[in-house]
Amino acid sequence: MFIVRVVIKILILSFLMMAVIQINSCSQQKNTLSLSQLFDNRSGAELVSYVNYANGFDIYEVDNIKKLMIYNPRNNDEVLATYFFTDSTYQNSYKPSNDFLITPLDSVAVFSATQLNAFSKLNILDRVIAISESEYIRNPTVQERYESGEIVNLAGNGIFYLEKTLEVNPNIIFYSPYNMAEKHPLAATEITMIPFFDFMESNPLGRAEWIKFTALFFNKEAQANTIFDTIVSKYNKYRELALAAESKPTVFSDKYYSGQWFVSGGKSYIAQLFHDAGADYLWKDNQNTGSINLDFEVVYNKAHNADFWRIVGTYTDGFSYDKMVAENGLYNNFKAFTDKKVIFCDSKESSYFETGTLEPHLLLADLIHAFHPDLIPDYNPKYYHLYND
Repeated sequence: MFIVRVVIKILILSFLMMAVIQINSCSQQKNTLSLSQLFDNRSGAELVSYVNYANGFDIYEVDNIKKLMIYNPRNNDEVLATYFFTDSTYQNSYKPSNDFLITPLDSVAVFSATQLNAFSKLNILDRVIAISESEYIRNPTVQERYESGEIVNLAGNGIFYLEKTLEVNPNIIFYSPYNMAEKHPLAATEITMIPFFDFMESNPLGRAEWIKFTALFFNKEAQANTIFDTIVSKYNKYRELALAAESKPTVFSDKYYSGQWFVSGGKSYIAQLFHDAGADYLWKDNQNTGSINLDFEVVYNKAHNADFWRIVGTYTDGFSYDKMVAENGLYNNFKAFTDKKVIFCDSKESSYFETGTLEPHLLLADLIHAFHPDLIPDYNPKYYHLYND
């Protein structure tokens, strides 16, 4: 009887050991699954991007794993970076790698005031622990946290602080790479640096859609989708209203500066806004998505009889026609100037560069109110104001 009990115990222990080994084996096997293969094994029809307007990135999802693809803004066929996301529930199911991020992240450094606006909209400014060029940021919450020491400054006058960055050690750094050929000074920290190309989008809704990009790192996708869908709905309502207008007033943009006039290209962000606001942009046939540099005479010959003149800038104590003509007496030869049809945006007072990206519907409405005031007579502009006195 004793021998039988011993044999039974041995068999039970053997069974338990084999079960443990099998479980560990399965766990190890799951942990070696490649995230790339997970998506590569799906057909194109199964993978539909969550991104509809922006060209700079795509988001896909398979089995609770999200895939972010970031493209070269000058060549959308070139993938600059790929990242995979999941929460802690699934992190042990796949092989760990530098491009595999467990969300939500705890901390981030944000190097653009434009990007900070998305954090504000998503109520995650508490995750921001570092910024750059603090003197140019107007967001009151960010300013308050900076003054209290909860946020530190990692750059000033174009110089990035390597040692301080290592000390702060954020999970990631969001930055805007204006020069693709140059390596970022903070790349040496080996902190994950995420390029943020919203400023390269030529579609106003495409720029606003980058809120989905930000949301992905903090499990705020549902909130971002709600915010963006509201923006799209409002934008399209204004657009339909303006495109139905019978008249299409002519408009040109920007000013003469340092011997050149930087005119927005015909495929640019502002050109799209002009079109959607029911205006005839004089450089609409140009194929550039950025600015083109022209001589004063070239702009004058084409635009001196234009109906409207759009300008973004800032003046001490506000805009006036006297201040404009004091800058350049030749401005007085433009019909839009003499007719007092300058549409001016005070970039400093309105926080245009900080908040305008996520309010394209308001930028559009402002322009419609200037071009077609009868369409929205009771509207109160936020960014662009027509100075007619």
